[in-house]
Amino acid sequence: MSLKFGLKLDFAHPRLTQAQQLDRFRELIAVADQYGFDSIAMGENHMTGPKWGSTPAPLLLLAALAPTTRMRLGTSATLLTGWHPLKLAYEAAVLDQISNGHLFLGVGLGPPETARRYSVDRQRIGDYADDMLAALRALWAGDDGYRGKTLSIEGGLGISPVQPGGPPVWVGGSVQRTVERAAEWGNGYLGSTSQSLDAVAGHGERFREALTARGKDPSQGVVSSNRLTVVAGDEEEARRLAEQFAGEVLQFYARRGAQMPKEPGIASKTPTELIRELQESRCLIGTPDQVAATAQRYADAGVTHILARVCPHDIPMEHAIRTVELLGKWVLPRFR
Repeated sequence: MSLKFGLKLDFAHPRLTQAQQLDRFRELIAVADQYGFDSIAMGENHMTGPKWGSTPAPLLLLAALAPTTRMRLGTSATLLTGWHPLKLAYEAAVLDQISNGHLFLGVGLGPPETARRYSVDRQRIGDYADDMLAALRALWAGDDGYRGKTLSIEGGLGISPVQPGGPPVWVGGSVQRTVERAAEWGNGYLGSTSQSLDAVAGHGERFREALTARGKDPSQGVVSSNRLTVVAGDEEEARRLAEQFAGEVLQFYARRGAQMPKEPGIASKTPTELIRELQESRCLIGTPDQVAATAQRYADAGVTHILARVCPHDIPMEHAIRTVELLGKWVLPRFR
């Protein structure tokens, strides 16, 4: 099975503006273009204070990147609880036009605090997510509005995406209803940074089964995985960088309890301890040969796309660019 590689870029920074981040990423994106990476994605986070990681406005940043790259542009993931479906349908349609049909939309429910801040009823959040995706599909197809269990929309968009039926939608989450939602309304399953390879592979398998049950071609279903990625010329350097920077990201997820091992004390472990314990299941770390071998495990498990998170925490940009160069030169060609 072939395996495509994209980048997942962390745009939020506690000290830099989004314009400064765009400047910082310019060379990285040019190198990824040069080596034939498939896509650029970024997450969404409606934070209440300065932080590293996902931006509160990924579609705006993707619009800024559209004229600068031939890669596909996407979200990983847009938080459905922070949007009205009509607004998301409009903005995604416009961005699909700006990018000449290169948009994909990764979606998820997001943390409970996002639903609270946007006054979304947590008791009906599953129905709300289903309605959101059904409404997007209806509006992108040109329907004159939508009526569902939790929301209704009067009138159509008056603007159409370039891609017939709208951008591909990849649905993320950790329960069976997510898989069913992805098969019903989406084009792929989106695995998060904090999910293990076994978890992503298991959800991917169930997603393909759900596609088959609906009479859809399972071979066309995307199974994507976000992976913390640090590649260097020797293993010791790669591990040192990963422990210093990627480990901070794992520690953040461990303290939140987000899809991490349920062992006692994991929230108190150091970044170094977490990298050593979770590297095999949640990261791509090492020399190009080591990372290629790990990536082969993902391909064998049915993963079709890896979104490499090459700029974890505050890693110096020269190391992120080196990771992209080594992936592009030695890893990507093995999976084409």
